[in-house]
Amino acid sequence: MTVAHRPTPNGPTPAPRSSIDEELFAQDVSLMLRSGLGVMEALRTYRERASGATALLLDRLTGRLQQGESLSVAMQDGAGFGPALLACVKASEMTGDLGESLHRFAVNAARLRVMRGKLISALVYPMMLVSVALLVVLFLLVYVVPRFALVLESTQQELPLLSKALIVFGKALHGVQGTVWIVLGLGLGWLGWSIAQAVRSGRLEQLAVSVAIRLPWLRELVLLFGHSQMTRSAAMLVRSGVPALRALTMCRDLLAPPDRPRLDRALAQASAGAPLAQAMHQEQLLDNLGMRVLRVAEQTGALDVALDRLADVHDTVVERQLERAGRLIEPVVMLGIGLVVGGIVVLMYLPIFQLAASIQ
Repeated sequence: MTVAHRPTPNGPTPAPRSSIDEELFAQDVSLMLRSGLGVMEALRTYRERASGATALLLDRLTGRLQQGESLSVAMQDGAGFGPALLACVKASEMTGDLGESLHRFAVNAARLRVMRGKLISALVYPMMLVSVALLVVLFLLVYVVPRFALVLESTQQELPLLSKALIVFGKALHGVQGTVWIVLGLGLGWLGWSIAQAVRSGRLEQLAVSVAIRLPWLRELVLLFGHSQMTRSAAMLVRSGVPALRALTMCRDLLAPPDRPRLDRALAQASAGAPLAQAMHQEQLLDNLGMRVLRVAEQTGALDVALDRLADVHDTVVERQLERAGRLIEPVVMLGIGLVVGGIVVLMYLPIFQLAASIQ
């Protein structure tokens, strides 16, 4: 195993925001290269279908290539490509397998995209259900309960304690309903603006992870998903010729925030001469199985294969947990909504039931 990179004390530089669809770029260009086209011809062909910022980026890229620069240098100066893709291209320039390297990158990017989609869907659906339920409950309290209170108070009947509390709370909200709806509107507007900004800047996934990491029942799932992303991407980089520690350092931002300092410490220990598997195990980035697999890989030099196998294990566990969470979260959320809404309805109708019983 090649170890040729020492992490900086302050950690690696965060990955820049890419202005190009790297998965599509790597997939199409690798297909053309493996079909026999040259690099310049492949980029010009890809440019014919591009527009906007992507077209300008490709124009600068081809212009630098015409000036005699290497592809990796031209891509780095263009400031539109992420560090993982740049590392693949730079390593492949020494081995001469640019088409295969881009193909491996595209396959890895597709796997990560599918897993991210599953995780985001698992997070978004319950949030939508809870949001709709809150709006329904707020509508009941602000409009329905105060109007029901007028009917109940006209009967001059002694109301149950919980029904009294519900009516008092509903009247209080009704009295300041203008303020309630203004605050709600401002809150929804701020939330929509934040989501739009996150989508525009490519931080939507980070925003979702930062929320999920605070929820106890999702924390372990998010951490495991980060391990899957890191090991899969590191395997792809090592297979492309990137030194092991450098590959892991470049994949640092794929981990969940709590695990990033742990990776920094593990890489610092490995750079100082400690076995990588042992260092990562001590920092709780590998379990016992992962440590043994990686320890054997360090001896045989098949680190990329070991990391791929670990990623397969992580992916399997993540998919099972997502499936289990999907089956569990939906009925739990629906049950909670039913209890809250049903409880409000029952408390409103309970005095009417009592009145009907007294008449009989």
